[in-house]
This record gives sequence, C-alpha cells and structure tokens, in this order.
Amino acid sequence: MKKTVIWFVLMLFCCPCAASPLGEGAFEMISIAADEAGEDEQPGILHFNGNFVMRSSDWHLTSERATVYGSPDQPDSVLLEGSPARFLVKGTNRTDEGQVEGTAMVVEYLRDVNLLVLSGDATLVLGEETIRSSQIAYDIGTNRYQAGGAGGVEIKLPPDY
Repeated sequence: MKKTVIWFVLMLFCCPCAASPLGEGAFEMISIAADEAGEDEQPGILHFNGNFVMRSSDWHLTSERATVYGSPDQPDSVLLEGSPARFLVKGTNRTDEGQVEGTAMVVEYLRDVNLLVLSGDATLVLGEETIRSSQIAYDIGTNRYQAGGAGGVEIKLPPDY
C-alpha cells in the first residue's frame, strides 16, 4: 500500500512585542508531517493520520493521529491521540535541563490558557522529577501541574546526596 506523505512548512513572523535576537521581522519555522492529511468540512480544522509530527525550535509534538483547530501556524488547540502521544517543550525555567516531556494516550494543547492536558497512562517529566497518573494538567506558563484520577499519582524524585 502506497503511503501519502504531506509536509506543511510555515514561516511565522514573531510578535513585535517579543524579544528576539534577530529583532522585528525575525521568523520561526513550524513543520508538520504525517502519512495523511485532510481538511474537515468545517473551516479551520485539519486531521492528520499516521506518524504525525509538529515541531518548532521550542516544542515537538508526535502522535499516531492529530487534529489541529485553527490556523496551523497558531492553532487554537491541538488534539494528539495514539501510541502514545508525546510532547517536548524546551526552554522552561522549572527544570535545570530547561525542558518538559510528556506522554499519554491523549494529549490536548489549549493555547488560550497555555495548558497541556494528558489523559490515559500519563507521564510528565520535569527535569529529574517524574509524575505518573491517569490524568495530568500542565500549565506551560506557570510551570505547574495537577495530577489525579483512577490509580492515584506516583511522583519519583532522585535522592539527595
């Protein structure tokens, strides 16, 4: 069976109020790849199936299936589903490593509240701290999480020496 591969490459102009080493007019590239892509009957909704990858210089999303609501360069939300869905956000100030990683069967990004919601066998890694639960909500802006659900919460921290 022949696979259809779709690549979207979008050049985004940074907001003039954001500090950038290149100054106003600097741009960032977002790339989206999947085996299949299609527009919904409703405008502003894109569906992706198979090996979905969406990335910029600051974040990386992967899943088996994804739905992007709104413009792909500034989506209102992104719903990731599959085996499991994964995200990586770089440049956070919560961890020494400066990144946050997570996996779950479903990951939803909500731009208006800057929130990631992980559902189903969820794991969130903040530096050396690992949180596991059936549901985790992570606020990207404040670098805070809330976890709970069936089976409770497990938090692993390395020992202090």
